Amino acid sequence: DLEILPPRLATIEELSLVHEASYIASVTEDYLCGEWPGHRGDLAQLAQTFAGGTLVALDALLDGSTLTAIHLPGAKHHAQYDHSSGFCVFADFAIAAKVAVSKGLKVAILDVDAHHGDGTENLCLDDPNILTFSVHEAGIFPGTGLVDQPEMHAYNQPIAKEDGDVELILAVSRFCMLASEFAPDLIFVAAGADGHHLDPLAHLNYETGGMFKAMGNLRSSFPTMPILMGGAGGYDPDKWTPRMWDSAVDALVQSSVPRG
Repeated sequence: DLEILPPRLATIEELSLVHEASYIASVTEDYLCGEWPGHRGDLAQLAQTFAGGTLVALDALLDGSTLTAIHLPGAKHHAQYDHSSGFCVFADFAIAAKVAVSKGLKVAILDVDAHHGDGTENLCLDDPNILTFSVHEAGIFPGTGLVDQPEMHAYNQPIAKEDGDVELILAVSRFCMLASEFAPDLIFVAAGADGHHLDPLAHLNYETGGMFKAMGNLRSSFPTMPILMGGAGGYDPDKWTPRMWDSAVDALVQSSVPRG
């Protein structure tokens, strides 16, 4: 029952939900960004499309078309209010969460990328209707995410170098407990593949089976919950990154309860 929807450009108004006007103009009009050299209109448009694709996926959840919407270029979780960071230009998950909140909904965001989701956390920190939870390797970029801020619904679970599936599964179980108490209307998942043990930019020991188990537990805990998944990071593009994403997608879809 796979349906492929075309992405679109995120509008300036949508980008403005979480980003500074001068930063947006620098990218979308001058085609300048810290993630590339020179003026690159093609990359600027791609960044807008990455954000717009997440919003298309959100719409599919909001209109009841699906329980699981996947946008692999989504979950650019390092982008900040007034600058890019860590290959991330626009913070699509934060934008989508703000859109959902504007419709009276609550959002819980789970980030299993090997790197802390600092941008998503920072941009959602002031909103009581958004919960963020990041499990990530301690001591690597961006070096944040070491403590919880429960009064702001911001939670972090830094894990040690060479930790693996057991720690991932336990962290997702903790998210499920916190999310149950928070009672969201939507869950977003930044399903970064860079925790795989052969990924070159981190030092964790996740396997595809661990990702499948963790995401399966999430879906089993919330069988009728609309879930939006973004791919976040992954730096073995021809082998383990797509396999990790495939495991996450399979688990989220297979364990869901169809609408109606």
